[in-house]
Amino acid sequence: MKILIQILFLVASIAPVSAQDMWKYFTPDDFAKRRTAVMDKIGDGVAVFLGAELPEAFIKFRQDNNFYYLSGVDAPDAILIIDGAKKTSHLVVPAITSGDIRNEARIIPGTDAASKYKVDWVSPRSNFSAILEGYLSPNRTVFLYLGPEETAEMSPDRSRATRLRRLNDSWDGRISKETNFANLVKARFPSVTIKDISPVIHEMRWIKDEKEIAVIRECGRIGALGFNEAMKITRPGLYEYQIVAACDFYYQYNGQQNPAFFAIAASGEQALDWHYNANNHTMKSGDVILLDYAPDFNYYVTDITRTWPVNGKFTDDQKKMYLCIVEYREKAIKALKPGVTYEDLLAIGKAVYEKHGYGNLWPNYAGHFVGMAVHDVGYKSGQRYVPGVVFNLEPIIEDKIKKIHFRLEDTIVITKDGAEVLTGLTPVEPSDIEKMIAEKGIFE
Repeated sequence: MKILIQILFLVASIAPVSAQDMWKYFTPDDFAKRRTAVMDKIGDGVAVFLGAELPEAFIKFRQDNNFYYLSGVDAPDAILIIDGAKKTSHLVVPAITSGDIRNEARIIPGTDAASKYKVDWVSPRSNFSAILEGYLSPNRTVFLYLGPEETAEMSPDRSRATRLRRLNDSWDGRISKETNFANLVKARFPSVTIKDISPVIHEMRWIKDEKEIAVIRECGRIGALGFNEAMKITRPGLYEYQIVAACDFYYQYNGQQNPAFFAIAASGEQALDWHYNANNHTMKSGDVILLDYAPDFNYYVTDITRTWPVNGKFTDDQKKMYLCIVEYREKAIKALKPGVTYEDLLAIGKAVYEKHGYGNLWPNYAGHFVGMAVHDVGYKSGQRYVPGVVFNLEPIIEDKIKKIHFRLEDTIVITKDGAEVLTGLTPVEPSDIEKMIAEKGIFE
């Protein structure tokens, strides 16, 4: 009963949010504007995009990032055709099937749907072969997205590695959905030229507009406040997964559609495995707990990591090591502005580690981009950041001999004259963390 009262009190104290809507932050005109940008890039060619299919498992459907980015369509098994010559868009959708687990998002072909989604036509998928034949005249260039699909908890780097591993496995050899579709197009329309449109979409996604930043900002707010709840319940003797549960409660209540990625709640030496996900160890006094987690909110994500003492107090040795990455974080945030490069951030980090006497522990790593995917598109060596780029700064220090690992991670957007930390509502300074842990948690 005590736990129930605490939960109800927390629910009552959180500002209510409206029901999640796929266009809560965007309008059909926003997606149409992006399609127009694609038309300008492909000239007289035609681009064909595949939406995510209905999952085999009873899991929540999440659209492919690129498909949603260009259409706003949250329904499964859809296809989008963009004609660069005629400047038109054509949405192809499947029929509603009894028993489908996503019927509430199905689209009925016709003029009403075309008007709603700001496309020229919405047609049934049963006519797709004839529709495609009308677009793919001899010698025409067809642009296909040949990169990996990105749905729930997926990032292109990890997906590419998985596809390559399958392809090179002598007992597997599966080709990807995207490669299979490209092969079918080439087999049925042998005179067309196939080009990869991935670079065009990646360039567009790398720079976020104000509406996208607003979504990521709210995602960062929710993510950071969830971490505060995780810190408050931290006590020796709890399981790592109980720390995650505090975040999950807060994230779910505030409208996350999925986790951004699986939770990493690693106490003690478990943190040496950077992508540990068992989360089943008992937390011990004297250890630190690392939590790397974030919500997926309206098709955009953040990425947050904090590391804190299980018993609520940093030891002197722990604090000395931890303050090294705190300083790196502070100096890197000050440096993040238009014109900075990834290599600039590496140079800052190396100098800080050497100053603190940890030059031998410098990981030569600064972080990654974030957006619709947690490891988002965009990195090129020497690339200068511009306003609208969202970067995840991730200072890490670990001593494998002492079996201790500290990590800080924040999602940051580059502005016209600096940077804005979007995940700053959860503490970083040791004294602030210790105060947070001392507060009562929702299950106490």
